[in-house]
Amino acid sequence: MKRSYVAPAIAVCTLLVTLFPASIVGTQREGQGRGDAARGRGPEPQPPPQAGHPSGKLIVTGDVALFIDPSSPDNCILANRFKKGQRLGFRMTATDGGTGEPENTAMLTAHLTVGGKTIDVPMRFRGAAGRDAPPPRGYLRAPYNLWTGFWVVPDDAPTGTFSYTVTATDKFGRSATFVPYPYANSQVTIVQ
Repeated sequence: MKRSYVAPAIAVCTLLVTLFPASIVGTQREGQGRGDAARGRGPEPQPPPQAGHPSGKLIVTGDVALFIDPSSPDNCILANRFKKGQRLGFRMTATDGGTGEPENTAMLTAHLTVGGKTIDVPMRFRGAAGRDAPPPRGYLRAPYNLWTGFWVVPDDAPTGTFSYTVTATDKFGRSATFVPYPYANSQVTIVQ
């Protein structure tokens, strides 16, 4: 039986942007952005490893979405065209390939190459409360398999297509990279 994570991820995104907007902002290598470290806060501690992990390859999947005002019907909608000033949101899942369960020890970072500069967007694990936690307001279920981060498109960003990847490493030394499909029209584009 196949599971669809798109609808729950959209609901999760709405609440995350409402409750944690400052805590999921990405940082830029040039020091233009402000992440948790710049505000004097370190990353949240990861939960302990799960029984049976590691038992396969580390797998990373996900998408990008528009992170805007949670009351907007376009919040968390899948998108690949962004205007200057909008939040490009990353929603990812890291999975232990042997068990098929989320790998809760994974640390994920999105890497954007925009205008010749590399921008790193650290992502935060949202599932520390566990699969059986009561779903927060707006969620269909607990977000036990979700990592998020976002980048605000700056006013001086060049228009056009740019590339990104998401890398993950876990407590066991495994690593994986998410690379979007290579079709030109599906790449992330700054349109204004």
